[in-house]
Amino acid sequence: MPGVNAIKLLTGNSHPELAQMVADRLGIAVTPCVCKKFADQSIDVRIGASVRDEDVFVLQTGNSPYVDPNDSLMELLIILSACKTASARRITAVIPSFPYSRHDKKDKSRAPITAKLVANMITVAGADHVITMDLHASQIQGFFDIPVDNLTSEPSVARWIRTRVHNYSDAIIVSPDAGGAKRATSLADLLGIDFALINRNRKREQNKRIRAAQREQAGLSTQSSFSDLQSGLTTPNPSNLLVEKAALQKSRSASGGSSSGSSGDSGIGGGGGNGNGGGDQRRIASQDQLRSVNDQLDDLSLHQQKTSADETPKLGHAHAHGLANGRLEPAFSSRDSSPSAVKQTLANGVLVDERGHWMTIDENGHRVVSGGLKQPESSHPQISLQSQDLSMSTSSLGSVNMGEGAADDGEETKMEILVGDVRGKTAILIDDMVDTGRTLALAAKTLKDAGAKEVYAHISHGLLSGKATDLLAMLDLERLVVTNTIPSLEKARASKGKLEIMDVSAVIAESIRRTHNGESISLLFQEDAALLF
Repeated sequence: MPGVNAIKLLTGNSHPELAQMVADRLGIAVTPCVCKKFADQSIDVRIGASVRDEDVFVLQTGNSPYVDPNDSLMELLIILSACKTASARRITAVIPSFPYSRHDKKDKSRAPITAKLVANMITVAGADHVITMDLHASQIQGFFDIPVDNLTSEPSVARWIRTRVHNYSDAIIVSPDAGGAKRATSLADLLGIDFALINRNRKREQNKRIRAAQREQAGLSTQSSFSDLQSGLTTPNPSNLLVEKAALQKSRSASGGSSSGSSGDSGIGGGGGNGNGGGDQRRIASQDQLRSVNDQLDDLSLHQQKTSADETPKLGHAHAHGLANGRLEPAFSSRDSSPSAVKQTLANGVLVDERGHWMTIDENGHRVVSGGLKQPESSHPQISLQSQDLSMSTSSLGSVNMGEGAADDGEETKMEILVGDVRGKTAILIDDMVDTGRTLALAAKTLKDAGAKEVYAHISHGLLSGKATDLLAMLDLERLVVTNTIPSLEKARASKGKLEIMDVSAVIAESIRRTHNGESISLLFQEDAALLF
């Protein structure tokens, strides 16, 4: 191989075995490099050979049982920086398992995009090129301003399936979630077999229903659009209570389609007739929804506790009157809407008075929607539901549309097969990463319940954190195959033969050789790439 002697391969403490295997395939020696810690836990790096004007490849995986992942990242950055200051001609970071790859997007407020931060750090440290394998999200390649080669283990996995799975042509490739659908379909097309897709549905049904009933009974909104509101107020929705369409239609038909708000009705939008058609429609819709929820509560026979005399003034006249009669009433009546009662503007036109009640007012000064203060359960025992009142059916409370995050406990996770038929077939689960193993366990159980004959799993990066190895030993799984991008030898010994390690050092070595010689590496992504190794 021309020019191979000019390659300098360095590695830290994260995966020395893989580095040695790659060096053996290239026919070179690993350049001595010592990474150690001082007493204050700071990292010191010493490179034991000259790298001046050399083509340097630094192999360091992002996850390892040998070192902390943050220490592994710091070792990589320090080695890159040391090679840069030592006048290396070109520096390539070879990262089989990219660190923080799951933090690739801002999926909620104030969430960091840590993968982008890591990309910036690697570039600033001195890397001219990055080689990695099976990124969790392919868009991470766009986080870099330098060339990135995202290798794939797909040809090697296809070869394993052809040689190790009996009658593989009757097998089916399965993705355990929607995010891996593209990976599963690609491998299925390569093998010429079918694929299936599993949907993972996290539900916290019981606690959502309990809290929904509490909020309904207190006359509060069932959703809040301000996640960081610390004052305890619930923010308004287009209507105070969200009910299903069928219930709304039922209440309208029961009321005879009447569109006039009588004086006996404490309508949410009740502000007197002003000729405003839009205001009337909103007022009628709010009243209809309120009647619908009252009908549902009557049908459920929820036993309301009597309002004590000393607590009634704290809830407001109209609100307390509604609770005392076992029905939901608006937190305000129309006579409470004087501007003098409003003390401050909360946000988006939401006005809050001195008692903590909120409201929104239209352009004519009439209230559109309003609500009350969200009180702790211990503050008002008369509006808290007792345990015997919560024995209502699932279908009865199914009409309330709960928002995300309404309850964070009591998690019920279910999986169902959305696409494909696995009955009587050998199912092969494909994913890029397994951490705790819980998703894998649920997917394997779902496939077995659906009639799969055997279940295999192919995972690119086997993190197997915590007691995942113990869980693997108990699974109804024929074999879990992981690559050696992460050291897993000890876990394979403890898995009772269910964990198999697939070597990808040949793929990494070939990519290093082709990069050094200026050859194309696109051949490594083709169908017959496994024949090269």
